[in-house]
Amino acid sequence: MSALPERRALIVLIVVFAALLFVELPGSWLIGPDEARYAEVPREMLATRDFVTPRLDGAHYFEKPPLLYWVNAASMAAFGQTAFAARLPTRLAALGTAAVVLAELETPVLPGLGLWAALILLSAPLSWALGRYNITDGVLTLALTIAFFALRRFLAARERGERARAAAAVLGAAAAAAMLAKGLIGIVFPGLVFLLWLAITGRWRRLGEFFLSPAPIVFVLVAAPWFVLMERANPGFAHFFFVREHFERFATNEARRGGPIYYFVAAFIAGFLPWTVAFPRALVPLRDAWRTRAREHGDELYFALWFFVILVFFSLSHSKLLPYILPAFPAAAALTAYGILSNEARWTRGLLAHGVVVTLVAAGGIAYGVWSGEMRRYGVLVIALLGGAALVAGAWVAARRARAREGRRAFLPAAVGWAGFYLALAVAVPRLSGDLTAHDLAVAAMRSARGAVVVSYRCYPQEFPWVLRHPIAVADYVDELGSDGIRPAALFWSRDEFWRRWDSGERLVVVIKRRARAEFDTASAPATALASNRRYVVLANFVGPATASQR
Repeated sequence: MSALPERRALIVLIVVFAALLFVELPGSWLIGPDEARYAEVPREMLATRDFVTPRLDGAHYFEKPPLLYWVNAASMAAFGQTAFAARLPTRLAALGTAAVVLAELETPVLPGLGLWAALILLSAPLSWALGRYNITDGVLTLALTIAFFALRRFLAARERGERARAAAAVLGAAAAAAMLAKGLIGIVFPGLVFLLWLAITGRWRRLGEFFLSPAPIVFVLVAAPWFVLMERANPGFAHFFFVREHFERFATNEARRGGPIYYFVAAFIAGFLPWTVAFPRALVPLRDAWRTRAREHGDELYFALWFFVILVFFSLSHSKLLPYILPAFPAAAALTAYGILSNEARWTRGLLAHGVVVTLVAAGGIAYGVWSGEMRRYGVLVIALLGGAALVAGAWVAARRARAREGRRAFLPAAVGWAGFYLALAVAVPRLSGDLTAHDLAVAAMRSARGAVVVSYRCYPQEFPWVLRHPIAVADYVDELGSDGIRPAALFWSRDEFWRRWDSGERLVVVIKRRARAEFDTASAPATALASNRRYVVLANFVGPATASQR
């Protein structure tokens, strides 16, 4: 295959995966808790016109900085308060991250590097899935990617003896945006990579040049105002945010999100397929990459530091969630692209292993779905068969082409197979929404309320205030609502107050977890079931017709 057809194939596949980020069929509701939470906070910002203090269900919510809230609020103001509008900034961030990777790496020196890296980033399962999901890690990854490439430009310009004010200013602004997206890691990650790169290459004079550049000033000008305003409006915010949400989460099990030390290694291996088989090849030139070797492969060293700093940092943390690893994926994509382009070895073993793995997983998953009745329950058997067939067929065509010595082009059929699988997932999501999300239950509560108060008892399904377009009463439950202890008394009830109101004849519609159902069987006021899914039940203390199918 000549270079031009390969280039066209890469461009077509990049466009396909970019389009798949935005495929959303009717019924693809926001999934709780994260997606609904990160839509409800900006909805409340728009309702209160307060864009400084984040609120969730009317209570202060200080767990995250405001960048995602701001962009989501802007999207909803422009396109309406819909699930698609709430997800749009995250999807644009995923597309923007791939665009930055492509633009920064696609050069005449190594043509195709940027295209391959962008394709790898967009097609890897974890980055594609998280690129569609309304969470903070998408905008964080875009900001950090811009920061890392700006730092790369700064270092390259200084190596040539050129001034690098523009790159330094972009670095400061992007690091500030990353801090406004997720917190201190916006400066910790670029800072650690910078210091390690200096230590390995011995170019310590760059440290002084950095501090004399515009980067620190721009960072403070962009990042500081919101934190200052928040502390003035909510004294004690800084201690909560920086001590509890950073140091305590990293060093303790306070967040109850622990995991083994290899958690993110396993997440990367599975979430970076099919490119995982090529990633180690990119590290071969760096095995003994200290000073002399590092200078020969400075770019690969930089991306390796970017990847491993994030991987090791979160592996050591006591708080682990899958999305945390996402900012490492652009570096992994760049490294893998280097490995694919610089090594035209046969990829037979790797792609054969990929074929075996996806075949076993697809066949096992479909077999379990049929045996358990889940496929029939949701009506997705045909979709699953088509998606699995596309994935498996692409994997084995890739393995066959690798045996035919087609080199890196053998990966392209595997990417096509993953595209077919992602399309099947996007089509299947609305059929699963009854149990993936509490949206339908919230709609049932809204239709049945008619003047009644909607209450969540000993739980807080995040979809309810989003669907109802206003905060709901919460009984005998706090969790993360009201980070500083400030909660509207009218919305936050004690257990005794709830039961007094329930038995008084006041019309209430309540959402509970299924395990709490027994408490209502012994109440003096009878409970009428309105709707349910596998996790929640909606009840009323007045007689009314059921408005949603019970599961």
